[in-house]
This record gives sequence, C-alpha cells and structure tokens, in this order.
Amino acid sequence: MNRLILLICLSFIVISAKAEEPVLKPEIKGGVIKGIVMDNAMDIPVEYATVSVYNMADSSLIDGTITDEKGAFELAKMKPGKYFVEITFIGYNKAIVRNIPIDRNRNLADLKIVNLRQASEALNEVVVTSERAPVQYQIDKKVIPVSRQITAASGTAVDVLENVPSVSVDIEGNVSLRGNSNFTVLVDGKPSILDASDILQQMPASVIENIEIITNPSAKYDPEGTAGIINIITKKNTGKGLNGVANLSMGSQENRSGDILINYRKKKWNWNLGLDYRNRQFEGTTKTENRTIYEGITSSVLSDGGAKMKFLGYGIRTGFDFDIDSKNQISFGFRYGNRDMERGSVLDYQEFDSNDPERILYDSEDLWEKEMTFVNSNFSYTRKFSGKGHQLASQVTYSHRGSGDEQSTNELFDANGNQTSGKIATEDGPGTRWEIRSDYTLPLGKDAKFELGYQGQIRSSEADTKQEDYVVGTGYKPQPLYSHDVTYDQQVHGLYTTYASKIGKFGYQLGFRSEYTNREIDFKDESEIFTIKRWDFFPTIHTQMDLGSDNQLMASYTRRIQRPRGYWLEPFVTWTDAYNVRQGNPDLNPEYIDSYELAYSKRFGDQSVTFETYYKVTHNKIESVRYPWEEQGNVMKSTSVNVGNDYSLGMEATINLSFGKWFKNDLIGNFYHYKEEGDFTLTNSSDEDIYKDFSTKSYNWSLRNNSTIIFDPKTRVQFTANYQSETNWAQGKRKGFFTTSAALKRDFMKRRLSATFQVRDIFGTAKHETLYEGDNFYNFSRFSHKSPTFNLKLSFKINNYKMKRERGSEGGVDVEEFEM
Repeated sequence: MNRLILLICLSFIVISAKAEEPVLKPEIKGGVIKGIVMDNAMDIPVEYATVSVYNMADSSLIDGTITDEKGAFELAKMKPGKYFVEITFIGYNKAIVRNIPIDRNRNLADLKIVNLRQASEALNEVVVTSERAPVQYQIDKKVIPVSRQITAASGTAVDVLENVPSVSVDIEGNVSLRGNSNFTVLVDGKPSILDASDILQQMPASVIENIEIITNPSAKYDPEGTAGIINIITKKNTGKGLNGVANLSMGSQENRSGDILINYRKKKWNWNLGLDYRNRQFEGTTKTENRTIYEGITSSVLSDGGAKMKFLGYGIRTGFDFDIDSKNQISFGFRYGNRDMERGSVLDYQEFDSNDPERILYDSEDLWEKEMTFVNSNFSYTRKFSGKGHQLASQVTYSHRGSGDEQSTNELFDANGNQTSGKIATEDGPGTRWEIRSDYTLPLGKDAKFELGYQGQIRSSEADTKQEDYVVGTGYKPQPLYSHDVTYDQQVHGLYTTYASKIGKFGYQLGFRSEYTNREIDFKDESEIFTIKRWDFFPTIHTQMDLGSDNQLMASYTRRIQRPRGYWLEPFVTWTDAYNVRQGNPDLNPEYIDSYELAYSKRFGDQSVTFETYYKVTHNKIESVRYPWEEQGNVMKSTSVNVGNDYSLGMEATINLSFGKWFKNDLIGNFYHYKEEGDFTLTNSSDEDIYKDFSTKSYNWSLRNNSTIIFDPKTRVQFTANYQSETNWAQGKRKGFFTTSAALKRDFMKRRLSATFQVRDIFGTAKHETLYEGDNFYNFSRFSHKSPTFNLKLSFKINNYKMKRERGSEGGVDVEEFEM
C-alpha cells in the first residue's frame, strides 16, 4: 500500500518536472470586455463582485477584476479569441456570460447589464446563465444553494438540511433521507473517517456553498448507503488576490461559534486557509416509562428529570491548487479537527413490580463523553487532453481518527444520597481510511460521454471496550466478562463505467459497477475471526427529457448496498446504561436496495414546481430488535438482525414561488407508504426458538415551508415551519412534531457586513416522543427542548479590493494586482 502511494507521488513529481515553463509574449493592445453587474431583486449595483474571464476552448483562467461602486467592470488587453465571463459575489448567485468574441472586427464586447438572477436570459449575442435556483435539478442529483436559508446561517449542516427536499431532521438533530438514516456523507466529493452524523453536526453552515442530494447515484459514485448520498460543497473563493469571509455567532444556552476562510490567488497558484470553532449545547427535560414482563412478574421503572447535550469542536483546513500548465493541475487539501461531545442527565427514578407495589425511590446521574481528533488529507492530479472535457483525474485520500476515547458513566443513589450501584463503560481505538480513485472521461462528439474508473477503499479500526461495576464499600471493580478487544479490517475495490448521450431532446446515462469486498473481524477474546469475501454488481440507468418551455422529465433506476456498521457486528454484550444492553451480530448480511425514481420539473421564470415519485425495495433489511433480557428482568436488550424486506412508495413535491421582488416562498411536501415484511427468531434460556413477526405498514408525510420577505435592498425576514407526521415501526412508533423558526437579516457597510438574528422553535412545540412495545415490554421516552433559542450572527466579507497598476519585473509586462 505504501509503495503504491509513493509511486503515485513520484509520478506527480516527474510530471511537474517536465511541465513547460510559460513563455512571455510582448504586450499587445488587445480588446476590451466590460459591463455592469446589478442585483436583480433590488435593482441596485453590486460593488466588489469578482469578475473572471476564461478561455472558451479549455476553460483556462485568463484575467480577472472586481466591480466598482457603480457595479461596472472592464477587462482590457484581451487577445483575439472566444471567452466566457464568470461573476461571483458572496451571498449572490453566480452568473456566466458565454461565447464572447474578440477579433479584428469586434475589439469591444459590451455586456451592458448583467443581473445576478436565478433565471436564464438572452443578452445581445451572448447568454447569461444563473447557476443557482432554489433547487437545481440535474440528471442524477439535486443542488441546493445554502445562501437562501438565513434561518440556518449560524447553525451547522444539520440546520440547513431541515429545509432541504428529500431530507428530514428530528428535534434531536437526527437526519434521514426519505425516512432512512443509512446514507453516505461526502465533503467536496471526498469520504471521511467520521460517521455521517458527526460530519453534519460539526460542519458550520457558514462554510457551505451548496448541498447536493443524490437519492439515486450513478455507477460513478460509491454505492454504499441505502438512502443515497449527501455531498457538502464547501466555499472556495476564487477571485484574484486576497478575499474571504469571517463569521461570529453568539446565542442563548451558551451557544457560540466563529470561523474564517481566506483565499489568495495569484497567477497559477490558489491557496486557502480556514479556521472554525463551535461550542453548541442545548438543554431540556426528559421522561421515560419502561415495563417488562418476566415469569409472570411485571417490573416498572419510571424516570423524570433534566438533560443537557454539549458539543465543542475546532478545526483548521488549508490547501492549494497549482496549474502546472494549461493541461496539468495538482491540488492538495488538509484538515485537522478536535471534537468533544458530552451528554448528561440527572433523573429521579421510581421502581416497583406487580408482586411488591411499594415504590423504591432513587436518583440517577448519567454522563456520556467522547473526545476525538481527526485528520483528513487528499492529493489529486488532473491531466487534460485535447477536446473539452477529455481528462484523467486521480486522487489519494487519507483519513485518520484518533483513539476516540468514549466513556459512559451511570450511577444510582438512594434517598439519602448514598451510591447503591454504578457502571463505567469505556471504548477507545483508532481508525484509518485510505481511498485511491482514478476517473477517465472521454467526450464522444457534442452530446456523448464515456467514463471509466477505479475506486479502492482500505479501512481498519480497533475497539477496546472495558467495564467497571460499583461495589458498595469497595468502589469500582473491573468486569472481564464485559471487556473486549476487536479489530476490523475491510477492503473494497470497485470498477465502474458509464456512457451518456443525447438523442434529440432525450438524454440518458447507462452505468455499471462491480465491487469486491474483503472483510475480516478479529474477536481477540475468543480467538474468533469472521470473514467475508464477495463480489457485488450495481447497474444504474438515468434518463432526462427536455419537453421545452423549461419543462423537464427525469427517470432513473439504481442498485445500492448498505454494509453493516462495526458496532452492529460486535459479538458480545455491552451495557449502554443501567437498563439497556446491546449485542452485535457478526453473521449480518448487507442490505441491497433497488431504487426507482420519476420526476417532473417546470420553471416559470423565477418560479418552479417539481414532482417526484419514488419506489424503493430493501432486501435483507437490518433492524435493531428489542426484547427483555432474561438474565435481568427489567433490562432491555437490543441486537441487529436481517428481518426480511421493506418497501417505500411515495411522492415529493417542491414549489418555489416568487411574488414580485418582495416575497419568495418555498414549499416542500413528502407523502409515502411504508411496508415491512419480516420476522426473526430468538433463543431463550431453555434453548427454545421463539418466532417473532416483524411486519408493519404506515402512511407518513411531512410539510415544510420557507417564506422570505424583502423589505428593502438591505433587509429581509424569513419564516420557516416544519411538520413531521407520526411514523410507525415494527416495534413501536415516533410521534409527530411541529416546529417554527424566524430570522432577520440586515446588511451594512455596502454589504461588507451583515447581521442575522434567529429564533428557533418559537412556540416550544418540538418534542421528541418514541414508543417501543412488544408482547412482554413497553418503553416510552419523551425529550423536550428548552425553547425558544436565540442567536445573533455577524458576517464580514474580506473582499474589499482596490485595483492597483504596477510595473512588473518580468520583461516590463504590466501586471494587474488586487489588494485589500
């Protein structure tokens, strides 16, 4: 493995060494490209917008400037040729002006007014294409710009996802993609050693440019994750010179955060540096009621009290891009972070049973802590060949997670404050992940494209678990029965190919992927090794029909896989608190998913409507099964089992409306029917097999609405409302909930500074209630946030350039430089 990485790096060095040095040419007078950039909604000039000009033939960067106080820009000394101009500004939509000719007959290209707007508009002999809409639909994904969601401005990626189509977020921040929590999270298309939930909780919304929702990924993507992929695209300021943005946030319940992203571009180099800090916590009250029946005796445990969750994290990221020449580019990225998570509660308990109804009163103090450091780095090389889009891109990604010390402490005290019992469970162990991929793209004519690639993943981790029990009079004593050491090693090697083409207004993409999995779990305590060696195959089909007048029809089919997570496979009992244990199942088979989608989209200028129908079948469905643990009658045990198949059939609608320049509204609705058909078998203490049915069906729906009111060019207000219906499971249900938020945003200092004030869960209606029940148990829990919560975010744009003309040192060539 190390030799392979060394070989790749040496190849990059050789390529760099052979790159030709740029040849300086005499100064020429050339042509001029000029225009004025206007805010479409406010009808005012956009000052300090970044204007970059590129060559149409190979998309290479030629020059750049920024707009003045009147929104005007001018790019001079343009050689004969065809160009396109890209206009960007933080908080605005990107616009592209294509096919700009400069020749002897036309040495002045006046673009006149360029509006940063969401629709497409003909402009003289060129076309202005706005790349951002409330939701942009592509043949295999949905792209959502984060800048529209000011109610999530000071939050994390989880807060942004609350208002994204196809995604649901409950009050505790748990994310699901069309009702399924098994999905893959990528950052800029790259994997991470972190779990999906950890990535979403720690990624500040202020550093996110777009979020891509890929419910039916093509064969080019890793097929892991039953529900699909959430790809987070981070901000990359690409203007020449120095630019960036800094954010500071302060809120109730001691919430505070800050981050800064700086980018510097000069000639062939582009360098960035980012820092972020986040202290996020929330408080609430919790209530539980648990009943178990064992040998005819009903045991009841009731609890009530307060709970608090805390998340503290910081990180640094840096990277660079270097254009060796017009055909070769290398890039490097590095990120280091630390995460410190804590969840604690102080509860009053009542315990009794049917033989003795007298209630035993005691208190419980629970504390779960996890501290973790992580490193992500990647190195990539891109080689462009003749012809637009013809290239080979290779990438090596390395991720490392530190020991990840995790400790769970549960202590019980009697009415006099004396400790009667307690458990301390710890788990630590590092993890590493390597990914090597290479993607070759070959355009075949104007509308056809062929892709071929390899992706290899090598993962390893270790889990060292220990437990100590409290003994009255002697303190905590180690428990060898619940202390274990397990290592996980997994390699997945995949080859894929796709072919995309267009026949008239009908576009299609066919894909096929094959993967080989080699997994080994070494349970050192019992000297057992569980291995899997298997080939899997994944076909994909995507189609798109342009019906004219901004009408689109899209259909797709994909096959995906969900491999069991590490802790699902641990073949031993682990205590999670005084009344719950879990045990893994190393014989679990992966889930296989067949997914079908049909979507229709219609644009009406700045408005749009989209309907999506979907049908998904999951084979070898993995469920967490709960039942009373016979060794201790009032303790619940959970384990993971392949129970059968499940089916989801639903429709999702997104309506984006604009009423004049002062009011915009986004409405998202999802309705689906869920059915699960399965069973499992338990073996009791008498070695008797007990058959359990695990079937259920239900209708589920959700409705979300975002309304934005624009009072004046500098002030806007946004209201959001979100309702999630009750959802049934085979062993219980989650009750429905409703929540509302509001935000006020005001710009200052010619839009360089903005302030956003947010209020979340305005009416305190966001309660999380779950219920599990079976033949011999009943578990109810409810958590209520302390609400409403308040937050103030300040954002400062570091892009106040001033143009400066200097005499360069290279052959007397004039060099345009930009500085703050």
